[in-house]
Amino acid sequence: MQWGDVYVRSCAVALGDREPVEAPVAAGRYDPAIREAHGYESIAVAGSGCAADMAVDAARVAIARSAVAPADIGVFVHAYVDEQGPAGVTEPASYVQGMAHDGRARALGLRQGCNGAIASLELGAMYVSAGSAAVLTSADKYAREGDRYHDDQGGVPADGATAMVLDRGEGVARLLATEIVGDGRFSGLTALDPAQFDDRKEYRQAQRKRVMSMMRTMTEAKRDCVRAVLADAGVGAGDIRHWLLPYTGRFLVDRDFCAEFEIDDACTTWDLGRTVGHLTSGGDSFVGLTHLLETGAAEVGDRVVMLGDSTGFAFGCAVLEILAKPAWQVDR
Repeated sequence: MQWGDVYVRSCAVALGDREPVEAPVAAGRYDPAIREAHGYESIAVAGSGCAADMAVDAARVAIARSAVAPADIGVFVHAYVDEQGPAGVTEPASYVQGMAHDGRARALGLRQGCNGAIASLELGAMYVSAGSAAVLTSADKYAREGDRYHDDQGGVPADGATAMVLDRGEGVARLLATEIVGDGRFSGLTALDPAQFDDRKEYRQAQRKRVMSMMRTMTEAKRDCVRAVLADAGVGAGDIRHWLLPYTGRFLVDRDFCAEFEIDDACTTWDLGRTVGHLTSGGDSFVGLTHLLETGAAEVGDRVVMLGDSTGFAFGCAVLEILAKPAWQVDR
């Protein structure tokens, strides 16, 4: 989907304190082999407070940085996965809008897993094209039973929130194109029942065949998403200066995907991501973009790709062009 007059006015993040992974490894909470495979150095872990309040903090900063009048903000889109809080709040999008905004606006909650933040970018761009500024937020704070370091074999969940303000006319970056690819054919896939097979070997072969089919479909959907967004933006992979990938760890990096699109570590923000962990509502690429702008690593004219991946069943991608150094640049 191509965009002609949608601009990023500002962005901001609110992250938990960095917890070095050596501590959970030493405590037996984090398997050292998995830690080695993923390459994390630390994880953003928040203390008191809830996810929604982190989103409020990020939104307030982004709105102040944007210089957009409160009356011009027509919609808040809040991407989330788990419980947001605070106690008694059942609609976090409305809570974020009410706490961060002096006035009324639409408040929409969006749950699309790790693709949520990118999906909010496309939805927000639609409202901007219709004439109103949009505030996009995402928030995560680990509050499940158990331990974030045992949650799964994927990326370690991080605590943090992101915010972005979109509007027409001008900004630090222009949105060139977005693409969302959904493929829910495997969403209800469950493990096969070993009792249905004559022996264990037959069961393992059948299960592998089933999972490999899913993996091939997921890989192709992700590639189709990136190919489409690059075509809509009128650029090639070689024109992209920064690739903002999910911070799901080194073990889950698709090497063939990176080779096809000429992505190496030097054009990603993994050096930052390995100290943050994975924001499960899809905020990783928003953290990366904020970092590029605030540190001056993104130069005027650079093209940036932001990616999201929702547990394999929804993929999102956006292409931006950097137009200006932010007036709100800070040192990190």
